[in-house]
Amino acid sequence: MFRLTQETAQPQPEEEEKRVEFRFPLLIVRTKRFAGVFNRLGALRASKYISWLFLIFVPFVAGIALYLIVNSLIALLTNPAVGQVAKQLGPTSVLLLPGINPTLPIVYGWIAIVIAIVIHEGAHGVIARNVGLNVKSSGLLFFLIIPIGAFVDVDEEQIKTARARSSLKVMAGGVGGNVLVGVVCLIGLLLVVGSLTPLVNGVYISDVQQGLPAQMTGLQPKDVLISVDNITINNSTQLRAILDTKTAGDLVNVTVARGNQWQYHYTTTVNLTTSDNRTVMGILAGDLMTKQVLQNYESFSLDKLVLYIVPPTLAGSVVPYSDSLAPFYSSPIPGWQIFANAFFWIWFVSFNVAIFNALPIYPLDGGRIFNITLKRFAGKRMSEKAIYRTTVGVTVTCLLLVLLGVLLPFIL
Repeated sequence: MFRLTQETAQPQPEEEEKRVEFRFPLLIVRTKRFAGVFNRLGALRASKYISWLFLIFVPFVAGIALYLIVNSLIALLTNPAVGQVAKQLGPTSVLLLPGINPTLPIVYGWIAIVIAIVIHEGAHGVIARNVGLNVKSSGLLFFLIIPIGAFVDVDEEQIKTARARSSLKVMAGGVGGNVLVGVVCLIGLLLVVGSLTPLVNGVYISDVQQGLPAQMTGLQPKDVLISVDNITINNSTQLRAILDTKTAGDLVNVTVARGNQWQYHYTTTVNLTTSDNRTVMGILAGDLMTKQVLQNYESFSLDKLVLYIVPPTLAGSVVPYSDSLAPFYSSPIPGWQIFANAFFWIWFVSFNVAIFNALPIYPLDGGRIFNITLKRFAGKRMSEKAIYRTTVGVTVTCLLLVLLGVLLPFIL
């Protein structure tokens, strides 16, 4: 949402010169230096077409937001595991504040937030100039010395008297800008993921049990079991099928991958034993499935959108660039994991800023768009009071849905 300041009487000289303002704990820095940027970009013919595109984005983005909210409520009501995870993360997990939200990394998170807010506010300023509205000033918001936001002051009186479509374009600029940047970063992420090659596939050994055959023959935690008796092992189901054909005392040749980029293969003979009436080696293991994870992630489709908005900090086993899976892949792109994470978090934050601002919650962008649209298309059939009540009613409904999603895990 951009900041609108109402035109008042002629400001006093000392007010005009007040560029830095401190309202504990917020530091507000105003400037007109970006006016030239807004003017130049707003004068481009492309800005006119982009502003229409952004306006078209808003109802679709609002629909996606409502769909995700309703789906999350259904999941919370029907799947206790979802509610348990939400409860463990705590209510702060819905806030886009690194250091407060446990799922957001500090560095990537703040970079993404600054980019999302600058793009959001900058888009408002560019579109405002494109439709002929004045940008009085712009600036940055700091929490003490930490940058947390930006703002653009568009003349409120001009917004009120402008044609409806001009006002709507300005309101839609922020959401559209976030969507555009988010989609570009999502494409960048998919290109990086598409460059990945699995280094190894098999069964990941998370631990070896003391005193059992695996430990005594040199198998170690973090080894990847890739074959048994020269039979390639891709998952724990295949491993169990082989072990079920054996009995205690049987010898099997086991090969594991370890070391830098899993290039070192260690082969040993394991004398099997039994535990709980099952033949075992004495390892705790799980499926690595590097090929399947990569194929699933790089084959983008809208029905898998949730996969691309779940942070890798929560879904490390299905995200190839997560800290837990990244060591199992290589890429010709130097520092590929840094690029992948940067692209993801900019996409993630931009997407969330866009969908929240697109909701018909007044005075967010979506709420103002809803209000202006009502006045434009229903103004002759509805009184101002009816339009006001409708706007408030829709706002309250959306807020209740959002709050319900936050509080429901702690109520059930």
